Formats: sequence, structure tokens, C-alpha cells
Amino acid sequence: MKADVTAEISEVRRLRPADQEYPARVLELPGRPRVLRSLGDLDVLQTGPALAVIGTRTPTDEVLQSARRVVELSVEFGMVVVSGIAPGVDVAVHEASLEMGLKTIAIPGCGLDMLMSSDRGALAHRIVEAGGLLLSPFPRLASETSERRWWRNRLIAAICHGLVMVASEPEGGAIEAQRWARQLERRLIEPSDDEP
Repeated sequence: MKADVTAEISEVRRLRPADQEYPARVLELPGRPRVLRSLGDLDVLQTGPALAVIGTRTPTDEVLQSARRVVELSVEFGMVVVSGIAPGVDVAVHEASLEMGLKTIAIPGCGLDMLMSSDRGALAHRIVEAGGLLLSPFPRLASETSERRWWRNRLIAAICHGLVMVASEPEGGAIEAQRWARQLERRLIEPSDDEP
């Protein structure tokens, strides 16, 4: 597995705002990243409407079920599912997307090398193998910090067409992503009343 990850990491691409492959929706973000590092299929950015599904790092079983239901509904519309590959709701969302055959974009709060060597590296590897995309504005060896997580949330809001916040702590990162989605005029979608 380690050899595969090393080979993959050598294929990380650097995208700048002037590049044709730089995501157009990110250009709308104030203070947009000067460089995005990507690993995987960039075509997934054009595949279909992108739905961000985000939430708490400490979900209850009910919250995880709610996140899964959102992903199930996304299958009907051929959406690309975007999340932050953080422990909790984000990981569950990426796992459900892979299980249901949806393309998924993971935007970590760290560099791609750090992600691939973390406890979420196997999931990141599977996302790339399944035709998804990893996208990070941070240097490849950058570790996760609270400031980088906040930046990651802004990027999630920029990439998506619509955003569902399944659950969040007060002033949590999901709240920040929701604020940016509103500012960027993305559609905010509320979980249905029967969900937590």
C-alpha cells in the first residue's frame, strides 16, 4: 500500500488561477488560493452539480444516519459529493458516497502528503481510485491546524453548488462553511424535519 501511495503522491498537480483547470467557482472566493494541489480526476469538477455535506466531528448515530440519507438522495440527481474528510460526519459522507457509486471530492485541512499518511489515508486512496478528487490549498507537508480547517471550509463552500450542514457545534467549522456558502450565494439546503 505504501508504494502505491508514494506513486500517487508524485502525481499531485499544482493549479494556479490562470490555469484552465483551476476550478472556476473558486475564482469567486475572496483571497482565493494562489495554488491548489490536486490528486485524482479533475474532470469530476465538471461532472455534475456539487453538493457539500458537512457536519460535526463528534456525531451521534442519528446524525450519521441523517448524513447517509442525504448522500442517498444525492444518487437520484447524479451529484458529486464534497466534504472535508475530517473524522465524524465528513468521513461517513465520503464512505457512503463511495459505497453508492457517487464521485466525491475531499478537501482536507492539511497538505495532501499529510492526508495520505494519516489515519484517513486509506479512504483518500480509495477516493482517488474511484475517480474522485483530493484538493488542498496547503503545501503538501502542511499539518492540520484550526486556521487551515477554517480555510478548508471556505474552499468547500466555493466548490459546491449547494450545501447541507447535517449538524455542528456552536461556532464549529461547519457553521463557517455555511456562512461562506451564503456569502457566495450557494444554495443552503436544510435537512428535512424528521432528521436531527
